[in-house]
Amino acid sequence: MSDNASIEADSMAAVGFHEHGDIDQFELLDVPIPEIDADEVLVDVKATALNHQDLFAVRELDHYITDYPFWGGGDTAGVIAALGEDVEGWSVGDRVLVNSRIACGECDLCLAGEQSMCRNFQVYGEHRRGGYAEYLDVPERNLHAIPDEYDFTRAAAVPIAAGCAWRALATRAELHPSDELLIVGATGGVGTYAVQIARNVFDVETLYATTSSEEKAAVLRDMGVDHVINYAEESFDSAVWELTDGQGVDAVFNTVGGDTWVPSMRALRNGGRLIVSGATAGPNPETELRLVFMRQLEVVGSTSHSHTDFTQMLEKVWGDDLEPVIQETYPLEGYAEAFEKMANRDVYGKLVLTQE
Repeated sequence: MSDNASIEADSMAAVGFHEHGDIDQFELLDVPIPEIDADEVLVDVKATALNHQDLFAVRELDHYITDYPFWGGGDTAGVIAALGEDVEGWSVGDRVLVNSRIACGECDLCLAGEQSMCRNFQVYGEHRRGGYAEYLDVPERNLHAIPDEYDFTRAAAVPIAAGCAWRALATRAELHPSDELLIVGATGGVGTYAVQIARNVFDVETLYATTSSEEKAAVLRDMGVDHVINYAEESFDSAVWELTDGQGVDAVFNTVGGDTWVPSMRALRNGGRLIVSGATAGPNPETELRLVFMRQLEVVGSTSHSHTDFTQMLEKVWGDDLEPVIQETYPLEGYAEAFEKMANRDVYGKLVLTQE
């Protein structure tokens, strides 16, 4: 560890697990403070946002995780506490946001600027221990400066969800102002950013969104959604078909999967495109191939973000075009309530664990 570190303790608190199972496996751990390599910094964590990847990790991702105990946390903001000897351009005390996607920078896809397809791709909270801890070791290339006026809690709610939504809509879907867009699962972390990208950045022609309650619907209307469909009360594909006079929408953005998959295809016009970047309700849905070839639909996959995607997205965040939607914050020790809320899908926007 660098001589710049002013850390008195050898261990730190972290929220993690020793064995896979469900959220009851999470516990407050006492673990060693990580050592840093020459090209890394040690971040004193101030805030970390929850993501569904944390549920996937404790439930099933044993093929990614090699060392236990394991603690997740992909969205992290904090202050540099120590510098590796080769780190340049950063100082102890700098306020930083962590890009949770670690690309090798050397494979053919990285060299082509497609870091989200890196052949040696790693993610904090899946392949590597993350920010549900007092300290985090981070390669300097994954650091981004947080403006002085931007607080850590809001910053931590940005990286994974906003990066995912930006790549899916701006890069992969090539969204256009003339598009009519349906967002399925619009009140989740990714969904709330997708709504803002569609309305505040591209200002699409007509914006449709699905949710499950009137409370969440009110949030979406305030964010600029033209038509909110409560899928608990009606089939959203039928509702879209009626609202578009039987034409369908130009594009559907779906991060949910499961039983929303076929209705998403049914909601599309001929030649429409279905953009998918998640499967929180299940990765193996029934499908309807006839819809794909008869309507000549495009199915577009999108994962994570490239460095360019991330930089473009942050410009919109720091410029206030995109605002994190945060439902609640909890101290690190309040992790159990936070994970239970996420597991029960009782969330709009983001939940954040804070250590300020």
